[in-house]
Amino acid sequence: MKFLAALFLAMGLSQAASAQSVVVDVILNPMGDFKAKTSDVKGFATMKGDEVSAENIVVNLKSLKTGVELRDKHTQKYLETPKFPEAVLVSATGKGGKGKGKIKIRGVEKDIEGTYKVEGKLLKADFKLTLSDFDIKDINYMGVGVEDEITLHVAVPMK
Repeated sequence: MKFLAALFLAMGLSQAASAQSVVVDVILNPMGDFKAKTSDVKGFATMKGDEVSAENIVVNLKSLKTGVELRDKHTQKYLETPKFPEAVLVSATGKGGKGKGKIKIRGVEKDIEGTYKVEGKLLKADFKLTLSDFDIKDINYMGVGVEDEITLHVAVPMK
């Protein structure tokens, strides 16, 4: 339950239609789910012809909120935010609604793939991450654990 979004850190497109944001969908086991959210996201995407790109999109992981104070504390613990306060979309490119890139969370850089759409002056992207790829494992509190795969929704302005 704790860690949850943590990653999210990392990045993904958010449900917010007019502001930059990151929303992390976390599934709990044996049942339940929650979202971790932040609007403390810095950076933008650019469009050249029919291709989009972005570099150095930074998410402040310390600002992730899940709606439950204790879960927020657990998320910070599992993300090790004192040591790793940010998740960074290092680079990404896309065409035709599909994209690839690299993300860095907890000092670990991994390739990602996902989908995106441009809505006005906002780029919205969705992708999945595997927490164990970033050495985030065994998240459990009172018999409720976090599934290894999370979905990120990121929204950033287009320049």
